[in-house]
Formats: sequence, C-alpha cells, structure tokens
Amino acid sequence: MEQDFLLEVSDRKELLIGDGGLTSEPTYFVSLDSSRSKGVIYNSKAHSLDSIFLSADYAWVKDGDILETEGPYGVGTVFSFFTTQANVVYLNGQEFFRQNILDKEVSRKFMHEYGIFGESKYPAISVPTFKVSHEFNGLDKNTLTAYFVYESKRNIQVAGFDSFLDSMYFLPVSLDSVSYFETRFKVKSGNLILGLNDEPQLTVNGSQLIVSYPTFSDILVYDLKARTQRTHAFTSSSFLSKRILPTNYADEVGSFEQLHELENVCRNQVRFGVVTYLGNVNKYVRLVKGEGADASYFLEVFDSDFQRLQEFNLTAINPDLSADYLNSKYGLMFRAKDQPAEDVMYYYNLNLIKKK
Repeated sequence: MEQDFLLEVSDRKELLIGDGGLTSEPTYFVSLDSSRSKGVIYNSKAHSLDSIFLSADYAWVKDGDILETEGPYGVGTVFSFFTTQANVVYLNGQEFFRQNILDKEVSRKFMHEYGIFGESKYPAISVPTFKVSHEFNGLDKNTLTAYFVYESKRNIQVAGFDSFLDSMYFLPVSLDSVSYFETRFKVKSGNLILGLNDEPQLTVNGSQLIVSYPTFSDILVYDLKARTQRTHAFTSSSFLSKRILPTNYADEVGSFEQLHELENVCRNQVRFGVVTYLGNVNKYVRLVKGEGADASYFLEVFDSDFQRLQEFNLTAINPDLSADYLNSKYGLMFRAKDQPAEDVMYYYNLNLIKKK
C-alpha cells in the first residue's frame, strides 16, 4: 500500500452558531455552493434556512427566515435537502417539497404520485439524515437529478428524481441486495421497528454514482453515462470487512430488552461511511468506525480508480475527532467530541498533504 500523503490536523476552531436555535449537537444539514466556503444550513430546531460562512480560521452562521408549514409556502417534515439554481428541495421519506428560490412558492408531491412504485400505497425512499451525512451527496449537479435507495421485497434499488422535470425513475444498477440483507439491522418488537440507517450511501462525482455500504466494505461505482458498473472489495488489519449479526439475531423479538441488546451488539461493530471526493488532491476518502463501545475512527484514502492507498487512525492522531464532518474549501471540517455550552461549535480542519 502506497504511503504518499500525510494528514494535517488544524488547531481547534470555532463555528459561531448564532441565536436561531442551532446547538453544537450534529442535528443540521448543509448545502455548500461551488466555492465550498459558503452556503445554506437547515436549522431543524427553528425550521429555518440559515446561511453559513466558512473561512480558514473560523466559521459562522447567520440566522434566516423561519419556514412556513402550511399553505402555498409550506414545508413539512424535513429529513434532508439540496439546492439547485431554481429550487431548494426539502424532503423526507414520503414526499418532496420544491421551493422556488425567487417567489418562495412550494410544490409538494408524495412518492406514490410519481407512478413508479407499483401497487405500494405508501412508498418511502431512504433519505440520508444527519446521522449519515450533513450534506446531501447524491445530487448530479449536471442533470439536477438526485438519487436515493428504495427497498422492497428483499431487494434494494436506486431511484432517480429529476428535480427539473419533477419526475422519478429507477436506475439500471445492481446493488448487492444479498449482502445488504445479511448484514443490516432492522428488528421489530411490538409496534416498534428499530434500524441503524444501514441503507447504502450514495455519492455523485462527475458521471459516477458511488455506492458505499455501511455494513460491509465494498464500494460500487456506476457510470451514469455508459451505464456500466464495477465493485471494489477491501480488507484492513485494523477492522473487519463486514458486520456479523449475532447468532440470536431475529427480525422480530418478544421484548424491548432483547431489541436493545441486539441493537447494542450491532452498533458496536464496524461501520463504513459515505465516500467523499477531495478535488484538491483528486482522491476519495471514507470514514470507518472500528469495533467496540470506544471504537477508533479511521480514514481510508483511495485514488481516482478506487485503489486503496492509505489508512489513517484518526482517534490515535486526535482523540477529540468525532465521526461528523463537512467537506469544505479548507479541508474536512470534523466536529469535535468535546463541545462547550456557549453558542459555538468546536471543529478541526483535516487536509491530505502530499509528501515531498
């Protein structure tokens, strides 16, 4: 394995989060513009769209207008959002809210109205919440098409949403449904169904749709133009290559105690994050959480052909690094584990530096 890069970690910096209800907890969604130094941030506490500004030394948030919830300008429950030149698209698992940037009017549409989900009365797509990523990564900015995972009948597919035409379709890419269902956690007890956000995580870079599976190490790369795909499998001496469900795992259990026991076992196993492209060095990275209650975090580095180049133990480098980050102009903006009570959020910038 090549060792061509060093990982540079900045001193601790501050994000001034304002007075609009944001906290240092990672319950926010961000959409940065092409400069990667400014954008908008959805404030789930206030149901508002605020502005965020990043610099080399610190960052700050400017409070925005609170979104209406009813009427022609109403935006309902938001799991994530993304922006285009014409619209801000808010979404949850069952509906899209397309808000026109100029007049602020909202077009609201449920999934079943798109006519691609067969006889399902209440179809729901998998939406990557802040627990997975703080920025929506599945948007093709050339075609304004957003991609999502849809699960039905022991099968997972990729659905495309054309935000300009307001239409949906299924993409002819073959996800690894077998390995997904062998390793994902989703258990029912009584009326409660508990999952761990194990759906595949999608990233678009240029004409490539990149799929990372949270519960096993494979990365699938699908060419959106050529409609071809290839899968890369990886191993490491630092962590397992997949989650192993406990022998007493079942899709349904008789008590909440059993449910949470299984949850804890699975939560303390390896987990693979979303793939992020670093344009300044033409490399991809992926965060990996190791095994155990006090697991270390690792950062994998891949070249443009998804050959694995390096692996950094982030926890060994700085134990204050959390698993939450944003890809900015100034580096990977990692939230600190230890946070103050004041109206700021501590973070560090991480950068790959080519060895001389």
